[in-house]
Amino acid sequence: MTTAMVDGSALPASARGPAPVSVRDWRPDDEAGWDAFVLEQPRATFFHQIGWKRVLEATFGYPACYLVAERDGEMCGILPMFACRSIRGQLGLYSLPHTVYGGPVGVDAAVEQAMLARVIEMSEELGTHSVEFRNRHATLLEMPALDGFVTFEKELPASPEDVYRTFPKKAREMINQARKRHKLEADFAGDLGAFYPLLADSYRNLGTPVFPKSFFAAMLREFAPTSSILIVRHQDDPIAGVLSMEFRNTMMPIYSGEAAGAGRLKPNNFKYFRLMEYAVDRNLGRFDFGRSRLSNQGVVKFKVRQGFEAEALPYQTLVPTPSGIDPNRGIFAKVRRVWRKLPRPVARMAGPAIVKYFP
Repeated sequence: MTTAMVDGSALPASARGPAPVSVRDWRPDDEAGWDAFVLEQPRATFFHQIGWKRVLEATFGYPACYLVAERDGEMCGILPMFACRSIRGQLGLYSLPHTVYGGPVGVDAAVEQAMLARVIEMSEELGTHSVEFRNRHATLLEMPALDGFVTFEKELPASPEDVYRTFPKKAREMINQARKRHKLEADFAGDLGAFYPLLADSYRNLGTPVFPKSFFAAMLREFAPTSSILIVRHQDDPIAGVLSMEFRNTMMPIYSGEAAGAGRLKPNNFKYFRLMEYAVDRNLGRFDFGRSRLSNQGVVKFKVRQGFEAEALPYQTLVPTPSGIDPNRGIFAKVRRVWRKLPRPVARMAGPAIVKYFP
């Protein structure tokens, strides 16, 4: 009995299966097609947009390693990625640094596997210590999980008047104290000049290096139509703020901060309550409260007390043990305690110089 070899190209198109996938580096003329692909793919996020590449490049100067997958000449997958050196001096590939979501997005498993194969080649070429995919949604790849991160998201009500009732009883009490006892007010006319000092002081109080002001300026410039800054005021003085972005149907408070000692005025619950009202006014249907580390139980519990449920993030890594740094444990927890004691001007000056090494 003999076996005939059949050239697949002679078969009808319906019998051949998917065409092979090619993976190449991103080119400037991919820009429009890249963003169109992002909007078509439900697993793509705000941070997959090419504008975020420009923000990170302008602020930190990391080498971009963006990949495009093609099949029959058509884009079928994307992977935004940067090569970054950590505080330990180790080089890693991150999708994406300083960002809660990222990772590969392909139309099928073969596409994502082809992109992963190219990433492995790049990792060997560069001699990287780690590769991290910070996926919002599960990929089609079988890779070791990078555990310890959760996110929080829920639907918004149909009208601003219904927002208050979505908060649990204790959170509503805090909102009432902010509004009635402390007479807090919130507006969306805030600018970066009002917001950044609040953020910088808050980061210092948490023992965390603050991002440079230019990072937020680039962000607001790049995403002007969908960005906003909420400022909470007490007797006209700014005491808390939130910088938010909108993507598809979702409001995302990305960065927040408050003045030292402002906690007694209960601005935290109040600012997110007002932000949700604003989101509903803008006909948005979901609120993404963002990523938290499970080891930071204070933040996790706060978000749960606002009526959110924790959802595990399906982060992945090529290294079986996480290569990232947990700021809540070990030597880094000790360093944070020292950082909290730095004079504010020193912390504000030193933070931007070193934060790029914590991708």
